Order: sequence, then structure tokens, then C-alpha cells
Amino acid sequence: MYYFIINPHASEGRGRKIWDQVLRYLSKTQNAENFEAYITEKSGDAREFARQLSEKCQVEKTITVIGGEGTFNEVVDGINMDCNRVSIAYIPTKSDNDIARSFRRKYNLKAQLKRLFSDSDEILLDYGVLNCTSLNRRFAICSGIGLDAAIFDDIYAVKCTCENQPKKLNHIKKIRYLKTMIREFFKLKPTRGYVILDGEKRHEFNNIMFISAHVHPYEGGYLICPNASGVDGKLDICIVSTKHKWRLLWIMLSSVFGTHVTRTGFHLYRCKEVEIHTSNPLPVHVDGEVVGKNCDFTLNCIPKKLRLKI
Repeated sequence: MYYFIINPHASEGRGRKIWDQVLRYLSKTQNAENFEAYITEKSGDAREFARQLSEKCQVEKTITVIGGEGTFNEVVDGINMDCNRVSIAYIPTKSDNDIARSFRRKYNLKAQLKRLFSDSDEILLDYGVLNCTSLNRRFAICSGIGLDAAIFDDIYAVKCTCENQPKKLNHIKKIRYLKTMIREFFKLKPTRGYVILDGEKRHEFNNIMFISAHVHPYEGGYLICPNASGVDGKLDICIVSTKHKWRLLWIMLSSVFGTHVTRTGFHLYRCKEVEIHTSNPLPVHVDGEVVGKNCDFTLNCIPKKLRLKI
């Protein structure tokens, strides 16, 4: 039996189109009726479907996720990691998302389906866990605090107001996204804070712009932590602390090419656990979904518990 979790609204309805192609492919194979499909309708559905499918699982099971990074994150967050019988396959609705970039892979739907219905390779990946107050969330790619989370939050609001616009107005959406980023950049106020790495090493900063913890290298298309691997059992921690906003802008621009790591104000660490404490409450995101504001955060790396078919 094959199991699919589909977000039909992902990437402006591309999730539905890909699922239709998958159904046509299935109809031509011996697996035409040997599958179950779970269609999401709202945020949180993919998490609940993953929980149901992995709970008390007694047989080997593969859950194929069709959607964007948010859908993939919900499945990772919902799946029972104590059950070693469940693996995930991923069919992204956009080939340029951070997961695809991290694996340097261009996803071809037919090739992906052929691998799915054969003995495709499987790897064991790390994932991260964010803890703050009563919140506990997993992340597959990265978690960010400060400017990047504020941008994601505003972009989500813009996306909601634009979701019913026809595709021919996509350029308007891009302009709104750009305006959002510029607005958050000028609203940004640095804050004091400190981090504790693996319970031992403490580093203090006076002008924190943002902090991000990475399992994999990318965030929003930017190569923030070039050496993050996803299989080393550690998080790569990026901290930008500078009182000069234009220096932050230069760091962001150079991160497109991965040349930012030597810039003044950019700090890079590697650890299994990081505690973050800031003077002012900052927004925080997991894989692009903003989940609240806080002053105190703990992030951990859970090594090689996520089974991914590639």
C-alpha cells in the first residue's frame, strides 16, 4: 500500500496538478488501486494525517508528500519518530525550494515515481527541534529568529491577500513581497542577547539582527550556512550582529553566492544544542512558518532519525 499526503493549494494550485499527473501514472501501473490519498484543506491537516499514519505502525510504510516546504514540515512535525517503520518521499511543487536545493536535485515527476515504486535509495537525516515556553516544533531545514521570521510572517500575510489573484498578476505579488522585505528591513531594531552552545560556551552580542539554526544549508533561497550537512548530528548556527543595517544588507546579498561567511558582523558556529536569550521578544519560524514571539529559545539536533527516500 502507498500513502500520499497532498496539499492541492501549494504553489498556486500546482499541488493539484501534480496529483492529477500522479493519478494518471498510477492508472497505468499495477498500483492503480493500491494507494490511499489524504488531501489537506487547512493548515495542520498534513501534521494530523502524518500522526495517524505513523501511530502504532506495525509494517513498513512510505508516506509521499506532495506540496511545498510547509507541507513537508508538517509531515516531519507530525510523524511518530519512535516508529522506525515509516519513511518519507517528497515530490515538491516547486523545484527551487530549499529542500530541492539542499539535495542539489532537479525533481522529475516520472523519475521520482519510478523510484518510489521500486527499491529506491533511502537516507537517514537529522532534524531540528525548537523549544520555547510551551511550544515544541520540529524543523527539517532551518529555524530562524528575528528579521527572517518577521519577513516570513509578512510574506505569509501578503500571500493570503493575493491567493485569489490570477497568475497573470504574479508580478504584482512579487512587488508586494519586495515591499514587505524593504519594510521589515527599515523597521528592524537590533537587540542585545547571548547564546550558549552545548551548555558550555557563552557568546554575547549587542546588536542581534537575526539568528538561524540550520540542518541544511539554505533558507529562503539564500545559502546561509554553506557547510550544513544534515547528517553530522549538529546544527550550524548563524548570527548576524551589527549596528549598521547596510552591513546586514550586504551580508544578505553576498549570501546568495555563499561569500558572506567572512563579512564583519557574521558569526558561524556548530553545535548539538543552542540556547538563545534576547532582551526583547523576537519572532521565530520553523521552515518558513512563523510560530510566535519569545525571548528564550532552545534548539536541538536529533541525529539520523528522519528516513527519506530519494
